[in-house]
Amino acid sequence: MNYMKSIATIGINTYREVIRDRILYGIVVFALLLIGLSIVLGGLSFAEQAKISADFGFAGIQIGASILSIFVGSTLVAKEIDKQTILTLLARPITRTQFVLGKFVGLLLTILTVMVGLAAVLAGLLLFLGLSITPNFAIALYGVVLEALVLVACTLMFGVISRPIMTVLFASSVFLIGHWVSSLEGLMKMKSIASDPTFLVGRQLAKFVPNLERFNWRSAPIYNLEVPGTDLITATVYAFGWMIIFLALTSFIFRRRDFV
Repeated sequence: MNYMKSIATIGINTYREVIRDRILYGIVVFALLLIGLSIVLGGLSFAEQAKISADFGFAGIQIGASILSIFVGSTLVAKEIDKQTILTLLARPITRTQFVLGKFVGLLLTILTVMVGLAAVLAGLLLFLGLSITPNFAIALYGVVLEALVLVACTLMFGVISRPIMTVLFASSVFLIGHWVSSLEGLMKMKSIASDPTFLVGRQLAKFVPNLERFNWRSAPIYNLEVPGTDLITATVYAFGWMIIFLALTSFIFRRRDFV
């Protein structure tokens, strides 16, 4: 009980800290502008306005969650180290693993809060445009949450071994490669390039990067596509598997760092 209470305390304090951060509001404004842009672009094709707005809206939510995961996550541990507040925190009956998990929970709560707000705006817009809100709407958002789980854990891992700028670079690379893995796997099936050294390197690299396209269900509510329950279950297990791996590595590395 005390173990979880310590994690919850750190998580709540992290949540309050991030909510007051100016970068959070900049990201929210950016996502809202992207949703607003969808109305302008959708107006160019009245017949497809609702679908275009939905596509841009979900993209805005995903990009907002990803930016929060990477840019805010890159500074969570670095701030504590630079200000030396990490020494005060670890002097209390709190383990380094609890500290890492608390930071993870706090940032994840912030992302969920932002997503709920943006989703409410998008839902209102789609209803106004005549597009019904189906369970697929929640499924698309759930995919963004799963992606955020992986990205936050990944960013925290890089955050305990490098400076914020390098952490952003590494985590952004994982994000980009993670969305290219599926395309890369498709190219690998082409015999004409299967033996190319570049693609051989890419094949090995893809084994160590999570396939983030497995969580991409944004088109489901737009085109009323069915998402099989097995896909939801396997994607959830896949996301939590990577999350556990990244958090375990983060805890392992962080326990061996010297801050004095």
